[in-house]
Order: sequence, then structure tokens, then C-alpha cells
Amino acid sequence: MALNQAVKPGHINMGRVIRQLSAHTNQARKMVYHRPPIYGKDGYGVVSGGAAGISTPEMLLPNLPVLVRPLITKDYTLSKGGANIIGAARIYTPNIRTIKGMPNFNQEDNVNFDEIEGWDRFIDNDRTIYQVPTTATGNWTGTGSITTNGESIILTATGDGNLLYGDDLGLTANTLEADRVRLKLKGSGSVELKAVRSYHGGTNSAHRVNWDNDNFILLDDNWLTIDMPFESDTTSTSIFQTGTRYDVDVTTGVSFEYTDDLKIFRVEYNADSGDTLEIKDVEFYKSISWHVRSVREYNDGFIIFNCVRTKGKRDSLRRSYGTAY
Repeated sequence: MALNQAVKPGHINMGRVIRQLSAHTNQARKMVYHRPPIYGKDGYGVVSGGAAGISTPEMLLPNLPVLVRPLITKDYTLSKGGANIIGAARIYTPNIRTIKGMPNFNQEDNVNFDEIEGWDRFIDNDRTIYQVPTTATGNWTGTGSITTNGESIILTATGDGNLLYGDDLGLTANTLEADRVRLKLKGSGSVELKAVRSYHGGTNSAHRVNWDNDNFILLDDNWLTIDMPFESDTTSTSIFQTGTRYDVDVTTGVSFEYTDDLKIFRVEYNADSGDTLEIKDVEFYKSISWHVRSVREYNDGFIIFNCVRTKGKRDSLRRSYGTAY
């Protein structure tokens, strides 16, 4: 059996197990690791509030390989009774030494990551609501020439500009159930990411949500995974590249509604003529948040976390109540 190859007695290489299982089951996949910001305390021990009081910023690190074994994905009886914890799962990860060797988790680059602690969370993809197609160039436009390799859209830039999918009339894609958006970008040359924008219900700035990041240059020929919230009352989020955090301001136009259909998806950048920007795996998805409640097993081969799922929003009520829900 393939899973037994090169595995020593009494030792499990969980990273290898997860990679091999991912070809056979969706229980082995990659999740987003998230820890909320930590606020400082004053001389009286009172926690400071607001953005100015943040001592350690949030960590939002995609691509953590895990094996998830749900015990209860969602209990509607508990939900109706008002309980906030409505599901449970065991989540297996590689050992902490292996995790710290991964991009963004490497402590030499990201000094704020030490280990996975209680009530940190794993953000999982419950289901993809809409995937922006990148296998063909139809409906893609940008500041330069556009081609595809059958997997990603490739823009050869003529200078600063944008890369967008959609048009004024043709695109109408339901994204109601989504609460996060994920994409992968790769640049060559000196491509600097400025912003990501998504237009819903209209094609002008009044109908869009804006993720304006601190500008940074994409690493040459390396895919960067960006995973951001797509829900009301979000004012900021994060993008991490090789352990460095870039702040992202989240704003919406005066006519924007999360319940409206997607019209345009756009990436804005600075670039020199001849630089290339690639994009793929653009998806609006509904997430599950698994919060770490306890550590079941911690050894040299792997870690098992007992996690609980907290109650999320119901799609039917979101459609009825709008963004106020």
C-alpha cells in the first residue's frame, strides 16, 4: 500500500500521508490558519481597544495541510436551541517542526507564529459558490495582452493597470452563500499588488467591495494564495507573503450589497512593460470555522486537535434579511 512506503515503524510522516491521501479523499486538504489580533494592556491590566491597541496583529495563513475527521459537521437541534457550538471534528496536522518549515509559518520570517493554541481556528471550504474561470480568455481584459495555459490567465503588462473578469452586461453570478474569497497570483519582474475589487449588482465603484492592501511586490515565479473575508462589517484583513503581513483595508461602495450577483472581479497592480501577472483558482466560497478546543495527541509525527464548529449565518435568512443579518 502506498501509504506504508518509507514510513518507519512507530513513526508517521503526517505531511506525506496528507499529500498521498489528498489524491483519494477530500478529507485531506489545505485550510487557512487564523489567530485574531492580540491587544495590549495598560498599567492596570486593562486590555486596550481599537486598532491602536493591537499589540500583535492577526495571523491569516493559507495552505496548512490537514486531515479532517468530522464527528458532527452541524447539529440543527443544537442550533435551534440557541447553542453556539454546533459541530465537532478531529483535525490532524504535521508536527510543529514541519509546520514551521512551511512558507508563512517559518518563525525566521514570521516571529509571531510559535504554535497552534487554544481557540485558534482552521478555516475550511464548506463548498465553492462560484469559481471564476481561468481556463479560457473569454471575458478577461487587462492592461496588456492576455493568454492562458489552460489553468491560469496570463497578462503581459504594458505598464500599471488592472486585470479583470466580467463585462457590463454578460456576467451574472450568484455569490450570496459565500463568505470568503480566495485567489492565487504569480508575478514576474516587478509586479506590485495594489488592490482586489469585486463588483456586485452594478459595474461602477458604488457597487463594489474593495480590498486595498499595503502595496508589495509579488515574488518572482511563486504562487501567492490570498484568502479574505467576504462579509458585512469587515473593515480589515491580511495578506501574508513569506511571513510578512500586509494590511488590507476593506471598504464598500454606497450601493454595494453582499446579496447582489457578481458582475466584475478585478485585480489592480503596478508593473513595468513586459512584466507578467498570472491568476488562477479564483473562488467565492462558504467557509466552516473549526476552533481548537484541546490537543488530543502531540508527538514527533503529528498533532491531533479536538475542534468545535461555531454557529454561522443561515443562507435563507441572509437572502431574506440582506446585509443587516
